[in-house]
Parts: sequence; structure tokens; C-alpha cells
Amino acid sequence: MNDVQSLVKVNPGLLGALSKGAFSLDVFSRQVLVLECLAAGTSFRKLDEVQDDLKETVHLQMKREGKNEFDEFAIALWYQHTKVGYIPKEKNEVLARLMDAGKQFYATISAKEMEGNWLKLQIKVMLKD
Repeated sequence: MNDVQSLVKVNPGLLGALSKGAFSLDVFSRQVLVLECLAAGTSFRKLDEVQDDLKETVHLQMKREGKNEFDEFAIALWYQHTKVGYIPKEKNEVLARLMDAGKQFYATISAKEMEGNWLKLQIKVMLKD
């Protein structure tokens, strides 16, 4: 007599389909929010050509600038071929070290507004799967 009970009820048909590779179920895939902040340096960039394209659906590429003369942990934010700003200096060291170790991140725009000639970009930094 077998008194072992499963904590999770499993449908035998679903289990069979999974084991045969009929489809995959990735329960661990999710986006991980790492940081929320204002992008630094946007007032020093010429963003007129891309400013209308910078919407909440846009992913900004993050590139390390280890030889940056002002900040050894600099991480630039790029939209297509335009550098739009940086991760703020006071928040970039851990991210820079993780990027140097091979981790990959991207940023999304959560809000934007013009304040004089300054394009304020609120961003969310996400860990790539």
C-alpha cells in the first residue's frame, strides 16, 4: 500500500506532453527590476532627433565605459546609435561590477518630461534573462 501523496496534483496528460518536449513551461522566466532612477547627463546630450522616439516601450542598451575619465564605473544608456545619458554615478558601481562579471542589463523608460532644455528620463534597469 502506497501512502505517499503529492503536494501538487499533476495531470498525467500534461506530464506526458512536458516529458516528450511537446511544449516547454518556463516558470522561472521573469523580469527582475534592479534599479529605478533618473538618467544622468541627459541635459548634456543632443537628443532633439530621438526625443519623440523615447517612449515607455523603448529598451535602452547599457554599455560599460570603463575608461571614462570622470567615472571608472560609468554605464552609458544608448537608444539605437545615440547616447542618451548615464546611470547616475552614485548608483552605478554594483551594476558596473556585475556587468564586468558578465551579467547583462537593459533599461526602460518609465516617464519623461521636459524641464527647460533638460529631458528628464525616469528609467527602470532590468536584469536580462
